[in-house]
Amino acid sequence: MNEYKKFGYYYDEVMSKLNYDLWLEFIEPYLKPNDKILDLACGTATLVTMLKLKGYDAEGLDLSSTILEIAKEKMKINHLNFDLYNADMTNFKIDKKYDMITCFFDSINFLNSKDKIKKLFKNVKTNLNKNGYFICDIFSKTLLKEYENNNLDEDYITFKINWVTKKTSSNSIKHTIKIIEDDIEIVETYNEYYYDIKDLLNDDFNLIKISGDFNDDLLDEDERIILVFQLK
Repeated sequence: MNEYKKFGYYYDEVMSKLNYDLWLEFIEPYLKPNDKILDLACGTATLVTMLKLKGYDAEGLDLSSTILEIAKEKMKINHLNFDLYNADMTNFKIDKKYDMITCFFDSINFLNSKDKIKKLFKNVKTNLNKNGYFICDIFSKTLLKEYENNNLDEDYITFKINWVTKKTSSNSIKHTIKIIEDDIEIVETYNEYYYDIKDLLNDDFNLIKISGDFNDDLLDEDERIILVFQLK
């Protein structure tokens, strides 16, 4: 599993163009007031913060300690208080049960084997209430094709970023992120792996909904596939 290190300090600004409202709107129909939610690979806890502000009992977990330090600052700014866990989503131990567990923004695609996916689902099962939901996303073949050879340059207020993605095998891609701020240059690399929907099917869960780009169906051109699992 890849851990954001120095890139974590730039994460929020780079990801600011993402519409977090789409994820919130997608999961809310599966929530009841006061439900307990755990967001895996929560990043700087933007979704957790949004859930808390709407009155849900939400918490976050992430592998990156850098990211979580920023999440704690965001929590203070919003005058909120919630638990944040620094742990691997394939091997975490929390003595709690949740009504929903989420895992978004291609985070499952950072797992480098189907065995890791099985471990993830095992952990999710352990921490879900009966009939609880596990909602996650993966990238599609369309996005995998876009990632084959992509080079993005963007200027931000205090830094520049060059983000290169290249296909390294039939089912894997490599991200090379270069950040330039003043005379400092930071380069970090991350790997992602393509998985079919069938690779995520699990005997302990029913797959009750498949959505392409937050719509009610899945089309070939859709880039993001959102899956709703319910614990049997």
